[in-house]
Amino acid sequence: MSGKWWFTIAAILLTATLYRNRLRAYLEQASANVRAFDLPSARAYDALVASILEGFYARVAGEVAAAHPGGKVLEVGSGTGRLAVRLAREAPGMTLTGVDISDAMVERAARRASVASLSERVRFEVGDVAALPLPDQEFDGVVSTLSLHHWPNPAKGLVEIHRVLKPGEEARIYDLAHWLWRLARGRDRLTQLAAASPFGGGELEVVRWPGSVPAFVLLRLRRTREAQL
Repeated sequence: MSGKWWFTIAAILLTATLYRNRLRAYLEQASANVRAFDLPSARAYDALVASILEGFYARVAGEVAAAHPGGKVLEVGSGTGRLAVRLAREAPGMTLTGVDISDAMVERAARRASVASLSERVRFEVGDVAALPLPDQEFDGVVSTLSLHHWPNPAKGLVEIHRVLKPGEEARIYDLAHWLWRLARGRDRLTQLAAASPFGGGELEVVRWPGSVPAFVLLRLRRTREAQL
């Protein structure tokens, strides 16, 4: 083989190596952004991420509305209010409180509820899941979607959710499937968190969406009823 061909092959291999490293870095950053929903603004989140998940929110809203057709429900990590507004429409007997750590998200969510004429039943406030600004045993149900994987302290979050949930009632926490965040948390992270929490354990289910893709999981946690004295 001539020197020219050796040079060409070497150049191709070098280019492929450089491109592969660049592509790997890009994919790793993209994956991190997806896991953290690290977008520049609430408006960008709403347009680029939340709109893509409308079908998922529709599914969650149907499940939660069936479980809680009435009563008071808390949404942790309520974002721009898409799920809360869907829930309020599906369950006219339900009142909702959304809590999110971002001022911009809460502002946008409140605007969405107002436009939908749902402000009387749907409200939002700024708060951290590790220190919820809410009374004990206030809610008949709790829901959270795609939020737990970037709580700074998930254990504290579950303690707080247990505190604000009424005895005998259930929290439904939807998050990314293990294969999407396994390196960050570990395959058994959710079941371990549930077992160590005041709930004492929970049920973990695979959520197949879109279609048959096992992209999400549902952690169901029930607060036990206190013994009668």
